[in-house]
Amino acid sequence: MKTPNSGFWSDLPMDILTSVFGRLSFVDLHRAKIVCLNWYSCSKQRLLCKERPPLLILFPENDVCALYNPDEARVYKTKRDFSGIRFLANSGNWFLVLDSKSKLNIINLFSEKQIDLPPLESMNRDHYSLERVGDNEFKEVTTVLRVGRPSVIIRNAKDLRGLLWVDEKKEEYVAIWFFNVSHEIMIDYIAVCKNGEDHYRRVPPRLWFPAISDMVLRGGVSLYVSMSDQYMQKLDLSGQEGFEDLTKNDDTLMPFHPSNARRDFYETTINYNIAVTTSGEVLLVEIYFYKKTMQRRFSLFKKDPNPGPDAIINDPNPLVEVHSLGDEALLLDLGITVPADHTLGIEPNSIYFTRHDRACKRGRKPSCLDICVFNLATKNLKRFPGLSNLNLTDARWFLPS
Repeated sequence: MKTPNSGFWSDLPMDILTSVFGRLSFVDLHRAKIVCLNWYSCSKQRLLCKERPPLLILFPENDVCALYNPDEARVYKTKRDFSGIRFLANSGNWFLVLDSKSKLNIINLFSEKQIDLPPLESMNRDHYSLERVGDNEFKEVTTVLRVGRPSVIIRNAKDLRGLLWVDEKKEEYVAIWFFNVSHEIMIDYIAVCKNGEDHYRRVPPRLWFPAISDMVLRGGVSLYVSMSDQYMQKLDLSGQEGFEDLTKNDDTLMPFHPSNARRDFYETTINYNIAVTTSGEVLLVEIYFYKKTMQRRFSLFKKDPNPGPDAIINDPNPLVEVHSLGDEALLLDLGITVPADHTLGIEPNSIYFTRHDRACKRGRKPSCLDICVFNLATKNLKRFPGLSNLNLTDARWFLPS
């Protein structure tokens, strides 16, 4: 019997493909749809859009990368070898990764597609330069104009943090990175690269500002940055030359005002993140962790749109609690809300959580993983017991595109 050629498979009738695709697991369906345009079109058929929640990418201690589908309670091993690779950020199926030679790439988790990014040391601008001194170390040289002599700092690749946005249809991307050692170290730049560029542009949100507490990249255009000094800034990245500061013109921005709730510092920890809704509203996410019961509680706040006269006198930037996300869900790993599409199994009015310190680094060890989904209405917290025996070092939620 003759072996069919590749054209035979791409020309299979739609009803046959639909029948085959309907028997595939979610991950296998994503792999199949990238074979050709005909298979991709078939995968978009309404009857194949079963209810499926966001996926988890898992990183066990043995450096093997795996996928977990909560809907199936099943772990999938990836075919690609990700040993020595550190995942920094994600956007759909695309992930910003750093390899063992401190080279940045963007890879598609379900295919072999890869986008090579410029080397980190390609960012040389004004009185700043970054020189490679090994596979994992860089010499950062800054000339202080008032002093006239350079300041030299050795940076390690393990302190690199990043953000990513990808538009597959337009074949556009924005990759961001910065070094963040601890909340006590001053950071004075963020590096940005877009598709078609062969170097990184240096973005100075403030001349001198404390370490970054959290960052959110929304739509590849708006970058929200919060610092440990309770300052928040919004930058427009759409310009080809330079970056516009929109902070003063955005009424949704607010400084951090930690909760006044009383707590036992030995039994409870509180952490803060920022998030941006689909409408562009900025939220402050307050995360309580109770050590005795190993439980978490999430509270959301936004800037008060109609503060009373007393509030303005006592607090120039009063916050109000947000009790519901409505038909949206918050993916805290991305810092954005998404529509709670029931065809994708995304739970409405919920927060998908793994850890709070993606952008920042509190000391040498990252925070402990706590993979869960928190419902704001019921206050119920759902964890996934099947993952407890995998000895995970990291994990993150992502929405396959």
